[in-house]
Amino acid sequence: QQSFELLQTTSPPQSPSYISLRPDGQYLISTNRGGLESHPDWGSVSSFSINKGNGQLTYLNNISSFGVSPCHVAVDDEQDWLYISHYGGGSLSVFPIEADGKVGNLADSVQHTGSSVNQNRQKAPHVHSIQAVPKTDYFLTADLGIDQVKVYRMNNSRAVEEFAINSEPGSGPRHFTQSANNRFLYIAEELTSTVSVHTLDLEQNKTEQIQRISTLPDSFTDNNTVADIHLSPNGKFLYVSNRGHNSLAIFAVDEEDGTLTPKGHQSTQGETPRNFMIDPQGEFVLVANQNTDNIVFLARDQQTGQLTPTGNELSVPSPVCLILKSD
Repeated sequence: QQSFELLQTTSPPQSPSYISLRPDGQYLISTNRGGLESHPDWGSVSSFSINKGNGQLTYLNNISSFGVSPCHVAVDDEQDWLYISHYGGGSLSVFPIEADGKVGNLADSVQHTGSSVNQNRQKAPHVHSIQAVPKTDYFLTADLGIDQVKVYRMNNSRAVEEFAINSEPGSGPRHFTQSANNRFLYIAEELTSTVSVHTLDLEQNKTEQIQRISTLPDSFTDNNTVADIHLSPNGKFLYVSNRGHNSLAIFAVDEEDGTLTPKGHQSTQGETPRNFMIDPQGEFVLVANQNTDNIVFLARDQQTGQLTPTGNELSVPSPVCLILKSD
């Protein structure tokens, strides 16, 4: 039986929106919509060291993110670069990570341009998520406003765009995940409640969409937007959170061709599951329900991929991002 105990509450600038661990597990990075006195119109990024014994955080530094409404942060596996996406201003920022865990001075910033067909949500670029590609110097960004996932490569301290992956007009790519071998890319398309599957060849700058599939049951006709997306640790199942249907969509993954087969839905036992995480052993899932202030613990069957509520949950005001630090 799992249990939760509150150990600490920290106070970064207003409205932390996403957190990430450095791969060595010694430092935590937070993006915050609130800015600093020196740059009040931009968001900020905070760094904390993590106590190895009790997991508590010690503040290291806050700096401007040099963009409006930062919403996602990632660290490359070499622990050299920190990548931040900005939803509000449609830009990305790149920072070095210092040896002491602090975030260094801005290395590069890239402004996206363009729009798409949904006039309510796509009048301008909105860089919604950003991820480093393991064991490479590439990183990817999903831009909801222009229906593209852009592929960048770090050249010294500059972010150079290599090519773009186009999503269907009006789909609004939000978050994405990659197969362990980097052959397949799975994109959660917020505005159409779909997942698109793409082959990915970074060295040849080639990509192809091979599938596009709904995250909703046919019987559901109310409003819905998808949010988070994750593969199980063994890569055999994919999960996507539905905000409106308030569920996790479950898909089996064909390991040969990367395509998805629907395997049902599991209620998140709350409203607006903006973020969720799977533990590294694949035994359980934690879901953050933003509008009902609860984090729900689901048991996971590793053979079937199905999820089962345990009745165990944690009350947290407006949870929006979860990270598990395992020893």
